[in-house]
Amino acid sequence: MNGYEKRTETKKNAIVNAARDLFSSRGMQDVSISEIAKVAGVSQVSIYNYFGDKNALAKEAFVSYIDTYIARFGEILDRDAPFAEKLELILLDKDAMIAKVSESFFAVQALDDKVLQKVFGEAVKEKAVAFYHAFIEQGKREGEIDSDIPTTAIMDFFMLTMSMLQRPEFIAAPVDYKKGILKLFLHGLIC
Repeated sequence: MNGYEKRTETKKNAIVNAARDLFSSRGMQDVSISEIAKVAGVSQVSIYNYFGDKNALAKEAFVSYIDTYIARFGEILDRDAPFAEKLELILLDKDAMIAKVSESFFAVQALDDKVLQKVFGEAVKEKAVAFYHAFIEQGKREGEIDSDIPTTAIMDFFMLTMSMLQRPEFIAAPVDYKKGILKLFLHGLIC
């Protein structure tokens, strides 16, 4: 990467970080592009050149949340630990991520904005699919996931389960309930 590319990347990261922090603490509607530019130490023109508009910047800011957790999930996958333990850690960490994001003003405003809901949903799905696929393949290699089950079937099962885990009533549920769901997810109904 040459000097120009490094400076561009540094500016983009500063903009995304400033937007994420401001959107999380005050919401998108209460934060202006000029304020983001001031916090990031860039011009407003740079923001428009790199991201186009505030909704596109919001998507990037949200994706940065997801990327942080995906990296943490990857670290968990790389650990020398039993596969079921890795899965439990990832699901609990995912629960913490969802709770953190859903408590922010960023997410509260998104509940009322259909465009942002769609943008956020697409961003989560895009990032999650790649991670889940890698996770399933590791489980198959380690003999912890039945290699006779097509990866696409497992992915569909994951997505159904994950959609339930993101519901507000699940996030607010007691820990023993969550552990019960996790046990069903890992082992099914039959002992």
